[in-house]
Amino acid sequence: MAKIKSAIELAMERTKNLVMDEKEKEEFARRGLEDKLRAIMRRFLEGMIGREELLAELGGMKAGKREKGLLLIDLILEEFDLPGDKERLFDLLELVGEEAGGGLAGDARRLKDRFHKELRANAAGVREEIMKRLGRMGISGASLEPNSEEWEEWKDAAQKTGSLFKRWLQEWKNKAENAPA
Repeated sequence: MAKIKSAIELAMERTKNLVMDEKEKEEFARRGLEDKLRAIMRRFLEGMIGREELLAELGGMKAGKREKGLLLIDLILEEFDLPGDKERLFDLLELVGEEAGGGLAGDARRLKDRFHKELRANAAGVREEIMKRLGRMGISGASLEPNSEEWEEWKDAAQKTGSLFKRWLQEWKNKAENAPA
């Protein structure tokens, strides 16, 4: 009588000669680390965990500080493209700078200040442009206060500022990569 094999036995037979090489193992481990960092970062950004919990979870991960920091910077760069408040993102950036050392935390604070300064400068120009546009449409008055953030002009200016910031952040990342370990 023939033996009936389970699906697991069949799968094991078919894959018994498949082996990962070192490069594949490293890539698999890096992706696993990136997924864990993304989850921790998401919980921090959404306010589910605070600074101390974030640092404890990062400290408990089996990877080098430098590797975790550089991956986090990449994730922050990705996250910066998404709309929304950036304050928690800047807090995370500062934490990464503190962990990396070498004055990078101060650089992170200066990046945040530069970003906000650029955004305020753009906001004034955008508000003026919106008021002119409304005036041409016959809408004016002393109490008129447009919600600038809903206008295309603001979205364009915010995107431009975001692109500029991403360039600054990439320079900061390069500095972090070259900082002594």
